[in-house]
Amino acid sequence: MVNVVCIFCVFQIQYDVTRIKQKMKDLASLHDKHLNRPTLDDSTEEEHAIEITTQEITQMFHRCQRSVKSLQSRARNCTEQEERLLRNVMSSLAQSLQDLSTNFRHTQSGYLKRMKNREERSKHFFDTSVPLMDDGEDHTLYDRGFTDDQLVLVEQNTLMVEEREREIRQIVQSISDLNEIFRELAGMVVEQGTVLDRIDYNVEQSCVKTEEGLKHLQKAEQYQKKNRKMLVILILFVLVIVLVVVLIGVKLK
Repeated sequence: MVNVVCIFCVFQIQYDVTRIKQKMKDLASLHDKHLNRPTLDDSTEEEHAIEITTQEITQMFHRCQRSVKSLQSRARNCTEQEERLLRNVMSSLAQSLQDLSTNFRHTQSGYLKRMKNREERSKHFFDTSVPLMDDGEDHTLYDRGFTDDQLVLVEQNTLMVEEREREIRQIVQSISDLNEIFRELAGMVVEQGTVLDRIDYNVEQSCVKTEEGLKHLQKAEQYQKKNRKMLVILILFVLVIVLVVVLIGVKLK
């Protein structure tokens, strides 16, 4: 019987997997809402929600990864049957987490690409390369004919670009963390797959040996049947000899 701690750990991982799936749906919705705004003005609230949700998903991946490792170490202290059961469960959980991490990486990469595309489009409307605070050129923008409203827009766009750069760095870091998790989970899947292959091989060899044993048993049964037939023939032959001797003795009298 697998101990209670292992069972609780499995349930916790399954629960986190369910939460990750839901959080990924929420994050995809936030991404679409953020990128499909009708104006270039970004909502700080939306950005904060995206950042928090991304961190929560990444943290849950790390927690699940640690839990699978914990199961892996506990399995070594179990009986052979319990270890086989836990390794099958770990293989299934690691595969599910690996698939989820792949989907999450694709989601983050897609969001990053869409962010960069939007930034490229915004460059057609604003030029942020104009120096704002160079010495002796305080009125450069005014000299070039910029109005106060245009200056406000340029400053807002500069802040927006800086915010986008920060957000892009966070996404890149998130993808980097996921790559590390993915590699470790891939190693676990390969390791558990190797164990399962050994189990399958042992089962296959047992089946082969069982079939060979059955063939030997059938041959032995055939030999036994032949021996019985020979014994019956021998007994009949002896009886015939006895009857012949008796018959000859009767005639001689």
